[in-house]
Amino acid sequence: MKISRIITKNSCKICNGAVAFKFDAPLTKNILPLLVNEGFKPKDNFTKSGLLYAENETIIISGRFGSNIIQTQCKKKDCTATLNNFEAFLSKLE
Repeated sequence: MKISRIITKNSCKICNGAVAFKFDAPLTKNILPLLVNEGFKPKDNFTKSGLLYAENETIIISGRFGSNIIQTQCKKKDCTATLNNFEAFLSKLE
C-alpha cells in the first residue's frame, strides 16, 4: 500500500503541527485487529459511528472508514520515532 505523509497546522502547543497519513486505498474496519495487535485501543462508540479512533501510550489516531486519511496526534513533545514506526507499520498493510 502506498502511503504519503502530510504535515498539517495544529493549535496543539505540544505537537507543533500534526501528521496525517494518506493511503492509495480507502480505510476499512479490517485495520482494527491489526491496530489492537500493535497495542492500540480502539473506541467502540466511534467505530459504531463509522469513525476510527484509537490510542496507545504515545499516539492518538483518527479517521473515517471509507476515507483514505489517518490523522495522528502525539501525546509527548518529540514523537518523530513514534511516527516513523507507525508509518512503517502502515506500509506493511495491504
